[in-house]
Amino acid sequence: MDYRKRREALIRSLEVDAFVVIHLEGLAADRPSMTYLTGYAGHGVLLISRGETLALATTTNIDQARADAPDLEWQTLGWNYVKSIAEVLATKGFRRVGMAAKRVSLAMARDVEALLDAKITASEDPVGRLREIKNGGEVERIREAARVTDEALRKVTEELRVGMSEREIALRLEFLMREMGAEAVAFDVIVSAGEHSAHPHHRPDDRVAKYGDLLLFDVGARVNEYCSDMTRVVAVGTPSPRAKEIYDLVLRANLAGIEALVPGASGSSVEASARGVIEEGGYGEYYTHGVSHGVGLEVHEPPFSSGPNSVDVYKLGMVVTVEPAIYLLGFEGVRIEDIVVITEDGPEVLSTFPKERLIEVG
Repeated sequence: MDYRKRREALIRSLEVDAFVVIHLEGLAADRPSMTYLTGYAGHGVLLISRGETLALATTTNIDQARADAPDLEWQTLGWNYVKSIAEVLATKGFRRVGMAAKRVSLAMARDVEALLDAKITASEDPVGRLREIKNGGEVERIREAARVTDEALRKVTEELRVGMSEREIALRLEFLMREMGAEAVAFDVIVSAGEHSAHPHHRPDDRVAKYGDLLLFDVGARVNEYCSDMTRVVAVGTPSPRAKEIYDLVLRANLAGIEALVPGASGSSVEASARGVIEEGGYGEYYTHGVSHGVGLEVHEPPFSSGPNSVDVYKLGMVVTVEPAIYLLGFEGVRIEDIVVITEDGPEVLSTFPKERLIEVG
């Protein structure tokens, strides 16, 4: 990864003298930007200007920062973090200082500005926008995270039996992902059985899998800082005819959304491709979220291209999800989610766990 070029591209994109990245416990959690711009994921501060990057790390992290990002001359950040940041900015005479409104609190920005004879300019998330397009190395890391996720879910579905609890299954999934090479889960594992599958972000509890249940998994691994995100639904034993009906409809919507992912496609058109299938099937009111979001250093990151009014445009190198769903409260729900890379040869699906039919397990 050429981190210097990334920092140069960032400052060229902004009308400021310097841009500040702050990843400090209790003040601003901007691990993605720190990682993307340096290769170091720990606590510290970057002050990026044209031709220079000043890098500061906390006393407990300075050695790690120097090991992970040796191209920068890391200095130790003083104990009063805000004052130290302001002092470094002041010595450089920067008049216009940029920060990410999405990553830094208003209170933090005001505290720094109060100590400076300078103006803080807030951009929503300029590093996040740079991260929309992935290079080959990033795609390979996401591919590996997807592989770990797929293999862990395959193993769990082989082990599934009636009577296992959602919590037990979720714990097993997390253990397997870590055993297979993940440094962490990308997000809290979702395992939802039966009527719980109609709640998009259900937290696993002691509800056990019963014969005839649908079982929904939303899982992701983090490998070398990059995330995967996949949702699959299986049946414990023989599913009901209605469960098969909604599964087949969501699968058709998933495939339509993937097919629409071509360079130049608008977010609204891809949304319409997937949502239209579900609406034509008579279940439009039960599809309650958007179809797509970016995946990378974060499991939800730009582009956020969902919604009928989306103005985002899909581009070569973007890595996004396609995740249509139907949620029937009091009955069951189905969501099928894949990670897709937009390439010159068409959309490439990184998720490989089977979805062509409603698999029966247990």
